[in-house]
Amino acid sequence: MDGAQLKEDVQQATRTIQDKLAEGIGKVQERMEQGVRRSGDQTRSALNSLNDQFGELVHESPLIAIGGAFAVGYLIAKVARAFK
Repeated sequence: MDGAQLKEDVQQATRTIQDKLAEGIGKVQERMEQGVRRSGDQTRSALNSLNDQFGELVHESPLIAIGGAFAVGYLIAKVARAFK
């Protein structure tokens, strides 16, 4: 095997490795995008469910909801003052 043939073989192997690496990176990117979309859908679904449950609580017990909101606001104010 002469030097020119060896050089050509190395270049061909390098191109093949680069192509396979680019293909693998593309597949990883696609799977990551799918995972992010799926996570976003699950998060959106969980937030919608939580919002529905909170809405039902407000409709069933408006005084408890107002009292809870006041209590949460009070606690947030206390924490904010502690870090002042």
